[in-house]
Amino acid sequence: LRVGQATLQQLEGSLTLPVVPPADALPATGAKAGGLQIGLQPSLAGALPGIRRFFETYPFTCLEQQSSRALALADPKAWAQLGNALNGYLDSDGLALYYPPREGDAPRGSDRLTAHLIAAAHEAGQALPDAPRERMLQALGAFVEGRLQRSGWSPASARGLDLDVRKLAAIEALSRHGRASARQLQSITIAPNLWPTGAVIDWLRILKRLDGIPNREQRLQEAATLLRARLTYAGTTLKFSTEDADFWWWQMDSGDANAARLILAVADDPAWRDELPRLVTGALGRQQRAAWLTTTANLWGVLALNRFAALFESQPVAGRTQATLGGATATH
Repeated sequence: LRVGQATLQQLEGSLTLPVVPPADALPATGAKAGGLQIGLQPSLAGALPGIRRFFETYPFTCLEQQSSRALALADPKAWAQLGNALNGYLDSDGLALYYPPREGDAPRGSDRLTAHLIAAAHEAGQALPDAPRERMLQALGAFVEGRLQRSGWSPASARGLDLDVRKLAAIEALSRHGRASARQLQSITIAPNLWPTGAVIDWLRILKRLDGIPNREQRLQEAATLLRARLTYAGTTLKFSTEDADFWWWQMDSGDANAARLILAVADDPAWRDELPRLVTGALGRQQRAAWLTTTANLWGVLALNRFAALFESQPVAGRTQATLGGATATH
């Protein structure tokens, strides 16, 4: 069975939703019968059923994919196993590789993957083992400061920005552990209007954490204004005006991931509080077949929903809900 269509609604009073089987649906035969599933939950935290299904049936096993699955499912056993194996995924400089090196290889790890692992683990409140984490942080510091070089492929349209965008991601990850400094930004051309949205979000979070950045308050306001200017809504679905240019798939960035990461970046900002529920609804509207497009987007989405729930869904839910379809009725 596959999800053909999914709708998410907050129940306030009554709701009527027209449904009909697809015209080309196969006839129901025993255990293979399809149908309509209605799920009720008091909070968006803990991942929606479609996202949980995405990760529970996820077959791929690179380091990013394993870590995303363990963090999204809040699976302590899988996270511990990954931590125990992490040293075997680091190159001699301390940067992470997607797969363990084979004998005879001269492995060159990815600064982008390393920054992603550190940021995602920190956002999820999960600790990486001390020894590999320290190696990774030292490697990112060396990369940002030019003592460690890593070249990477990027499309021609992004080549002038690629290194700056990667360094911003590295500094943002370092800032989560108190290892970033304003001096590290001197190697970057500060041009937020030219950056993809993922980089602007990194820049916003760097500005929130780092002291000593010249004109910091002004730059914070400019970054927030730029992000607001890029937001558009198609119905209830959140879009970015720079959507096509934001799909940096080679750096694991996408519009879906940006929507979730923006929620995390502004969740504690009073200036965004009134808009936060709309951001969450708009991000959920981007789902297809009850999940987002990429592994990283689904991970960031889970973390964003958990953060939103902690802020806005602390009150217990009570009462009775009745669902009716034709002559069938169910009460919860």
